[in-house]
Amino acid sequence: MSTRLLGHEILRRVGRAEVPTGYPLDPRTDRAVLGAREGRYLVPPGVDVLELGLVDRAGQFELLPIDLRDKPLWDEVTQLLVTAAEAERQRGIVRRSYHELCAHIAEAEELRSSVAEWSSRRLAHPVHGTIRFETVATWRSMRHRTEPLTEGELTRLHAEVVRRVAARIGAHLVR
Repeated sequence: MSTRLLGHEILRRVGRAEVPTGYPLDPRTDRAVLGAREGRYLVPPGVDVLELGLVDRAGQFELLPIDLRDKPLWDEVTQLLVTAAEAERQRGIVRRSYHELCAHIAEAEELRSSVAEWSSRRLAHPVHGTIRFETVATWRSMRHRTEPLTEGELTRLHAEVVRRVAARIGAHLVR
């Protein structure tokens, strides 16, 4: 691919129950862009999407390249099939950052309580989207090669994610 990219959006097919009432839907062709309230998850060029914890459910997805003008390159879509085991590993990436965040902020009990309350209502807590966004931003700014990461490199990257998430949610680092 010769075109320079902003990154890749992650798309998946959606069903009627996942789309707000009143929106037309063709389940054979309509897709949702993975993201959170802040916006879409845009995987940086050269980063393996499966390092980021963005795809937390099994199924078929598409990676849509986005060029430097923020235009989708539909002719260059890559299919991505995520197994149940890989989806669990993806959830583990976010859990790791969440647990590290809780281990390093003064407001950990308040955050845990809030996450538990949202979970009891079967809703995803916004901190998980924030973790994913900051993981993408951290990888974009600090991951400089394409080889697999060592455990030490992963630890440094996750520490930076924790620092960034704490700053975004107004938490105070204690360790």
